[in-house]
Amino acid sequence: MKLIHTADLHLGKQLCGYSILTDQEFILHQITEIAVREKADGLIIAGDIFDTAVAGRTAIDLLNRFLTELKDAGIAVFMISGNHDSPERIHYASDIMAGCSIHISGIYDCDRDIRIVDVHDSYGPLHICLLPYLDPASVRSSGRFDAEQITTFDDAVAAVLTKIPLNPDERYIAVAHQFVTGLGTTPSSSESERIIVGGIEQVDAGHFTEFEYVALGHLHKPQKVGLPTIRYAGSPLKYSPSECGSAKSVTLVELFEKGNVTIRQIPLHPLHDLRIICGTLDDLTSEDAVPAPRDDYFAVQLTDPLPPADVMARLRAVYPNIITLEMINDALPAAAAAGARMEDLRKSDRDLFAGFFAETTGRAMSTFQERTILDILQEMEAGK
Repeated sequence: MKLIHTADLHLGKQLCGYSILTDQEFILHQITEIAVREKADGLIIAGDIFDTAVAGRTAIDLLNRFLTELKDAGIAVFMISGNHDSPERIHYASDIMAGCSIHISGIYDCDRDIRIVDVHDSYGPLHICLLPYLDPASVRSSGRFDAEQITTFDDAVAAVLTKIPLNPDERYIAVAHQFVTGLGTTPSSSESERIIVGGIEQVDAGHFTEFEYVALGHLHKPQKVGLPTIRYAGSPLKYSPSECGSAKSVTLVELFEKGNVTIRQIPLHPLHDLRIICGTLDDLTSEDAVPAPRDDYFAVQLTDPLPPADVMARLRAVYPNIITLEMINDALPAAAAAGARMEDLRKSDRDLFAGFFAETTGRAMSTFQERTILDILQEMEAGK
């Protein structure tokens, strides 16, 4: 049995104000091509299908085209909801979709147990257990457990897993969207994930050791958690500068007889990459500063002590898709830096915003824009 594992599509996401729907469609088509080329039996999508609970029409249309493309290619789909998704919207029409070999689990409640899809190959049955995103509140409200015993995410997931009747002689896959840690591993996260502060979201990887393979979603960097068979596929695209150091891929899982699993990462190649560039303004805008393509997405780190007011305009003339601009200047004396901060403290709110506007747009505010900002500032002051 050959399965492709991916997760965290975040369809409809904007990258610092840029629509990346075209980039997402490009990478989804590439995933389908990989599945067809590898003669995969199915595709696992481990949650965070959309970027927001109420997805826009264009994102929904993109998912529809992706699932239709997979169905037409004869590739089954195994999909769960993530913490960004609306469980009810993901689960909608899932019973009908199952007739098209598109198996979806969005909700866990008193009426819907864990969906287990049974498939078969020459080695016998393979049970694919689809766990939607689980939190303590949803598991308590299901009425299946003593509510007082479910206080953490770990409690919730551990309790739900006890309801899966594991036959030690047969093969099981778990698909989950949780922050799984343990077995001597602390997985690496990035800026683009919603991680709950304090560690209460953590789930012990030890709960999953009886599964042949655990297809995880939630963390955007591809990585294993303790065992090679407990794995995050990572997101198919880079969604923050902190992901620039990690190559994106899908995971090909091939299952033979019980206990025999091979895993291989297949690289993905985006329409536009996300890159970090660092240097002075003059260096970065010179002809040979950064190799093409210049229409990639760039997080820019400037080392100029005092960049000119038109810095963003000059940068965008060379790199049209700048997502962030950060000033880095370790050579600036501490006293001078402190003086600069004190100077900012003496500025009015209007002057601070005017400086920010000029730095990011490369031009001064118009009279109308300045009047609008002053009106907003006055309203804020009156509301204090």
